[in-house]
Amino acid sequence: MKKLILTMILIISIAGCVEKPSNPYQKDFAGLTLNFRANLDEAEKVPVYPNETYLRSVLLNNDVEEIEIAYIPNETENSFYLAASYELAYKLTVINKYYFKKTKPINSIAINSSFEVLSTASRKTPVIMLVSPSYSNSTLVNVAGYFITAQGKSFEEVNRTYTDLDLSVDKILLVLMKEANI
Repeated sequence: MKKLILTMILIISIAGCVEKPSNPYQKDFAGLTLNFRANLDEAEKVPVYPNETYLRSVLLNNDVEEIEIAYIPNETENSFYLAASYELAYKLTVINKYYFKKTKPINSIAINSSFEVLSTASRKTPVIMLVSPSYSNSTLVNVAGYFITAQGKSFEEVNRTYTDLDLSVDKILLVLMKEANI
């Protein structure tokens, strides 16, 4: 009987120490639980070129006055751009509020060509270009100067509820949230 009681106490103690699995679509940041469109475990696997440190230095910079989110409109892809733009704008606002104690304007703009914003990207106004499968065969984040591309190779939602563009957008956000070591 004593062995049974001790075994039960041990099992209950071990069970109390086991951490509940976290939701792969949520992340705690700055006292908030943020919900994401993509599975964050998958988003973590998206490569960032040249590296995550450079991405942070472009967007988490005191000199940034505003951020532009650009995309080339397309009737079949506009809803994906809208969702990605909202995700970026909302969470970048939270991130800026945390780091800089203020919000910075974030504008989403439709363009005809990346050349329209490539030359306007600057230290004060970095540009995040959303690149759809029509223009990309890779899922990645690329930073060239103050011009950042969030690329998705597929908008296919088979067996999942998010796209590759969601993964690259969420990767940008995860990289920025890592800086806080939260």
